[in-house]
Amino acid sequence: MTGRRTSGPLSSAEQLARLFVHLDRHRRVAESRASMGLAERRLIWLFTDGRARTLREVADDLGLEQSTVNRQVNGAIAAGLLHRFRQPGQAAHLIEPTPEGRSRFDGDVNAQLVLFEQALAELGDDQAELLRLLGRFVELYGDAVGESATLARPTQE
Repeated sequence: MTGRRTSGPLSSAEQLARLFVHLDRHRRVAESRASMGLAERRLIWLFTDGRARTLREVADDLGLEQSTVNRQVNGAIAAGLLHRFRQPGQAAHLIEPTPEGRSRFDGDVNAQLVLFEQALAELGDDQAELLRLLGRFVELYGDAVGESATLARPTQE
């Protein structure tokens, strides 16, 4: 955007930006009710494939600096959400969620899904079209920012 508009109709891009600002505000309210912070949820989400990882693998998989991940992992370990262990014969420690971490993550995800389901239910027959168009938009936006090649594309079900 070229700056703050003072009059006239908004362009489609400006309307979309405004909607995303409102969506982000709603998302932050919902996340403030969660039992874990966003960084903790991202960490636990990474382990939903059931595979323990080294700190380096966590940093690579999240696309973050290892020092940032180290701080976040140590905080999650202190909070009882992750634990660090060593496999016999391995030099690097592995990290995986604790049962409490997984349980709290599942609770937070389920609470968010209930909110999504409520909003989608209000759309009725339009929800399939929203999901189709939003999926297409996300893919095209990824192409525009040059990131789609590095991310797995969502599958259609």
